Amino acid sequence: MIRAGDVDGLGRLYSEFGGPMFQAHETVLAQRQGCDVAAYGSWRIFFPRRLFYPLPGNPSGTLHLTSERLIFIRNIDIWKEVKPLLTPLGVPTAVERESKLKGMKAIGARQYCEVSYSGHKLIRVKRKPGLLHLRFMTRDNRKYELFVYTDADDPAFFDLIERTLRASSGSPS
Repeated sequence: MIRAGDVDGLGRLYSEFGGPMFQAHETVLAQRQGCDVAAYGSWRIFFPRRLFYPLPGNPSGTLHLTSERLIFIRNIDIWKEVKPLLTPLGVPTAVERESKLKGMKAIGARQYCEVSYSGHKLIRVKRKPGLLHLRFMTRDNRKYELFVYTDADDPAFFDLIERTLRASSGSPS
């Protein structure tokens, strides 16, 4: 299951200081700063259901790889969120979005995307420099797609993610 959000993860998934909150039986395998994530609820090329989107510019979030899940946390960047809306017809939407984001940032909210390994089967993995593209299928045949972007190519980190996901889903290497 892939979950994404902002304020709802405060105190449950991440602390008010922005660090992840781990479960008692969970071990941290790796952590990498300078990442971004895109998550979709289907494999369609046109109009997939977007669960979490990357921000334009350099990746600035932190990806935590644990024994149970993959956790991505990033600070709310108001300018990167509002800038695409600044068109003549989008200004009212941009003002509303900016106000909402400022309120969330004031209480210490972050944006997060959490991928739980249980119930997922890794179907396909593609790699490019600075990009890891993963496709999952759940037991009830729901399809998910995850893109992991890094600020620099990091094959060792991508290898670790791929090995962890394959081991948890029982996929052949």
